[in-house]
Amino acid sequence: MILPIFGTIRNTVKMAEMDQKWQQKKKDGNVLKKEMDPQARQIQKYKEDLQQMRESRQMASIDAKLKAGGLLTPEEITYLQQKCPQKYKEYMELKNERETYKRQMESCKTKEDVEKLKMAKMNGFLAEAKSVKNNPNIPKGQKKEIMEKILRRTMGIQDEYMEFVRSGKYQALPTEEELAEETKEKAGQSGELAEDLENSEAKDPGQEEKENKIPEGNSEMEKAESLEQGKPGDEEINIKKSKKAKADMLPDLKQAADAVFQEIEIGLKDYLKAYIP
Repeated sequence: MILPIFGTIRNTVKMAEMDQKWQQKKKDGNVLKKEMDPQARQIQKYKEDLQQMRESRQMASIDAKLKAGGLLTPEEITYLQQKCPQKYKEYMELKNERETYKRQMESCKTKEDVEKLKMAKMNGFLAEAKSVKNNPNIPKGQKKEIMEKILRRTMGIQDEYMEFVRSGKYQALPTEEELAEETKEKAGQSGELAEDLENSEAKDPGQEEKENKIPEGNSEMEKAESLEQGKPGDEEINIKKSKKAKADMLPDLKQAADAVFQEIEIGLKDYLKAYIP
């Protein structure tokens, strides 16, 4: 009786070990197809295909955002970090560049400063793209990768710029003309206040009577001099021209900055479209 009992216990333990191994295989997703029946293999194949399609769609969505220089969701960032570390590294570089550019725009004092900052950034991209394109020492395949990266950076900066322009922070910024007028007005108010205080303390009692006395001369020559004094001089005309030039500066800067961006965008897209690997 002892031997059969011992054999039963040994078989039970062996069956338990086999079942444990089977469950572990299923958990790890390493179940061999030959160990499944036809229906189980079909179900497993369907699940694998479905998972592959989901990952393919997710990666395509991420690639589209990266190509446009856009920002990813936290879930997409985690997925990219796990599945494609190189693209994750490039994305973080792009994200950091956008954040730095945003801080630079927020530190601008006028709307013109924002446009000048964009102009400088876009001119930098343009110079970089031309340098890569004309460099005979860079292989064609590498040129394509670099140009794609420059395009992503360009689109990312443009996206950050447009978002800032739509914000209240940009709308609250003065133009250079408005800032100059405000500074001049404050300086004038301070000067007038100081002059009033000085006059009130040092004025001669007889001076007020002299100032209020009406001059007697009314000859034709005096009238002509009076009219001549009322005409605007060269200095006044130059001031008006200067104000008009400052007022026209913002639209001109915006147009110039947009033109550089369009040159880069169109040029890089045409280059990549015509590229033959």
